[in-house]
Amino acid sequence: MAKIVLGMAVPHSGMLRKPADTWWEDGERDRKNVHNMLWFRKKNWGFDALCQERKNERDWIKLLSLEEKQPRADRCARALDELARIYREVKPDVAVIIGKDQKEIFIDTTPSLAIYSGESIHNGPPQRAVYAPDKDVTYPACPELAQYLMGRFKNDGFDMADIIKWPVNKWMTEPKPIVPHAYSFVYHQIMQDDVPPNVPLFMNVFYPPNQPSFDRSMAFGHSLYKAISEWDTDKKVAIIASGGLSHFVCDEELDQQFLKHFKAYDFDALSKVDDRLYQSGTSEVKLYASVLVAMQQLGCEMNLVDYVPCYRSEAGTGEGFAFMSWRPGQA
Repeated sequence: MAKIVLGMAVPHSGMLRKPADTWWEDGERDRKNVHNMLWFRKKNWGFDALCQERKNERDWIKLLSLEEKQPRADRCARALDELARIYREVKPDVAVIIGKDQKEIFIDTTPSLAIYSGESIHNGPPQRAVYAPDKDVTYPACPELAQYLMGRFKNDGFDMADIIKWPVNKWMTEPKPIVPHAYSFVYHQIMQDDVPPNVPLFMNVFYPPNQPSFDRSMAFGHSLYKAISEWDTDKKVAIIASGGLSHFVCDEELDQQFLKHFKAYDFDALSKVDDRLYQSGTSEVKLYASVLVAMQQLGCEMNLVDYVPCYRSEAGTGEGFAFMSWRPGQA
């Protein structure tokens, strides 16, 4: 039977690997935000109102200085390097990557759950450098595992949208079937473009109204774990969640709650988190459920490589970056 040899939770922000002195560009995007994505403490905020709400919370001038941002950027780079090292050391035969689409391929539709069953995955320009090499590349998918998983999910009450061919992103200047950034970041930064056969799983944790609850995400994780464990092969499998933690407004207090619950496998506490906190980018925490379920079953301890809160505006917008891995038999 297949053997699960690695679990990871990897943030996938464009701020990562980006010079710290350019983070202001992302802050400018927040200042101009018109897409109702500045969720913070159970409600949605306009930028100016959020500034007012948080003005006495921190010394934002200091946090936004290059002297503060550069060490944080350096820590993030070291953490990514460490996750890449762990991945190379384990060298799985197959990977299952759990992420979401952000109107990159699903422009006119938003499936709650989907799986890619094609044979190849395309990456490259016009993706930004943090997500792709500077030339077109093709990675191997794993249709055998995808088809098997679809059957197992169906038996467990999860009807998957089957992506047979990558939709072309019609908003690109040069439309191409480019994989969404949640996956391309893992391919480029963690696997360093040496990508094994893999299956991208999609969960729409981002866009209402068909977002899975945390309980539904956890049930999906149980189905995935059981299916992989019973897959009739001797292959080594990695399960990787791409996303998280708090963003696009960084909330260190909330992040620390999440990290505490992850370490203790406290699914009850994660389930009781108000769903208004699982909104915007922070909703990606639900993607971790599948990794956590599998790693608890395998008796793994969480390896928190680092947690780095990174800020890019006076409203406290930014991201809480946590870099985590789990390996059976190792702390």
